[in-house]
Amino acid sequence: MLNQDLKNKILQGDMLDISKKLEKNSFRLIYIDPPFLTGKEQVGTKEGLVYDDRWKGNLKSYLPWLKERLEALYQLICENGSFVLHLDWRASHYAKIILDEIYGINCFMNEIIWHYTGGGRSKRRFSCKHDTLLWYAKCGKSGKPVYNLDAVRIPYKETSGFAKGGIVSAAGKKYMPNPLGTPVDDVWDIPIVNPMSSERIGYPTQKPLALLIRLISALTNEGDLVGDFCCGSGTTLVAAKQLNRTFFGCDISKAAVETAKTRLL
Repeated sequence: MLNQDLKNKILQGDMLDISKKLEKNSFRLIYIDPPFLTGKEQVGTKEGLVYDDRWKGNLKSYLPWLKERLEALYQLICENGSFVLHLDWRASHYAKIILDEIYGINCFMNEIIWHYTGGGRSKRRFSCKHDTLLWYAKCGKSGKPVYNLDAVRIPYKETSGFAKGGIVSAAGKKYMPNPLGTPVDDVWDIPIVNPMSSERIGYPTQKPLALLIRLISALTNEGDLVGDFCCGSGTTLVAAKQLNRTFFGCDISKAAVETAKTRLL
């Protein structure tokens, strides 16, 4: 059961086992960034920060593993809460079919494309420079999850005529720009954590804090419980803490758990 002793805590263990011990319908947002089915060992820049992303049988073993955990995490999300799965081109399309079955097609909210640059460039095809975040709501009576539009607006472009003077509709009504900026769309240009960044802690596939701050700001309110059951370097938990949300994290890797704890301190 999830009680006050487990809030703002991190545990080591398989998300499947841990999720079965927690209180149902308690999380406003669960985000997971699981292994991507890359077929290789992911090695960080510090000793011990490594995880194996090799799967015997490839999709035949990976998809059942993923589905079982997605079903378990569904039970933990509160009514009108949100779930976000972070994958890339290797498995996101398979995962969407699984999530459609679990949540229902009508509870699919967005396919968010995280576009980034950095790293090598392919000479044989278009370079793969984006990940996919699948956002689903646990549809309750209202069918409307928390969505804080104004919390994630971005500045208008300097070349935007609308930003400078607004626009007038055919009916003669004038629309003025919002002082907070324009709403974010479903393609997010956020830089990766570069090797020289003070944010970088040496964990493989570490995600940028800006990505999780935007997600948590939009899909939760202060005090809400945010969960990450593949917490890795702890980025989700750090973002939640900065935004005055309650957090809970776990990871099967002892090194990941210790890294996340140290980072939170």
